[in-house]
Amino acid sequence: MLITPHTLVGIALGTTIQNPAVAVPLAFVMHFLGDLVPHWDFFSHTDREQRLRGWRPIAVMADLSLAIAVGMFFVLYALWVVKSTDMAVNIFLCAVSSVLPDVLEAPHIYMPPEKEPKITRLVYYFQHRLQFQAPLPWGIISQLGVMGFCLLLILSSII
Repeated sequence: MLITPHTLVGIALGTTIQNPAVAVPLAFVMHFLGDLVPHWDFFSHTDREQRLRGWRPIAVMADLSLAIAVGMFFVLYALWVVKSTDMAVNIFLCAVSSVLPDVLEAPHIYMPPEKEPKITRLVYYFQHRLQFQAPLPWGIISQLGVMGFCLLLILSSII
């Protein structure tokens, strides 16, 4: 799954579950459940060489930038409009927690195998077994559905 849908899942949890002791670990676990949703991502059916060259690194950076922008928007909204520091912190922590597995997996994608940390291989192995790759356009449509549902949850929680 792309980074932005994972981020929105984390934000939705951060806005609907006020207790960070519950919401933050749940956001981490939801990342793996999100990967069970049939989806397409920039690394679907690619080898290491394809991941490092061409349009894919640029697309990953664009997706990461969008996820950061969306996360910061809702953190700032919670601070300035809702005027809730607790909600802002919870949103931030849940958003980070929801993408943490992909962050931990990144060295596997970009580093040579001999320099890759062991935790990276473990996370990659676990995540790779859960991935449910779907072809285009279905793999994007499913993610748009997840994002739409999350936006509905977020908006119903903060408005």
